[in-house]
Amino acid sequence: MKMNFMQLICTLFFVAILFTTPGMKMVQGQQMCEAKSLNFRGMCMKWRTCKFVCLSEGFTDGRCKGFIRHCICRKPCMVST
Repeated sequence: MKMNFMQLICTLFFVAILFTTPGMKMVQGQQMCEAKSLNFRGMCMKWRTCKFVCLSEGFTDGRCKGFIRHCICRKPCMVST
């Protein structure tokens, strides 16, 4: 299927806007954002199990924290530009 001239211009315009709009970026040496795991059940005794659950939730790390051991997931905080 051939693209007509207007479709080509619209596509190029969309791609140009997509690459020039501000978005989210990671900053070197930034802080880690933490959140309690939604899927981990029970007291967190093994950090490897916690990390595996956090990875499945889209985080980059997971650790057991606190007096009452909870699984806390971590990922780099995103900064809006």
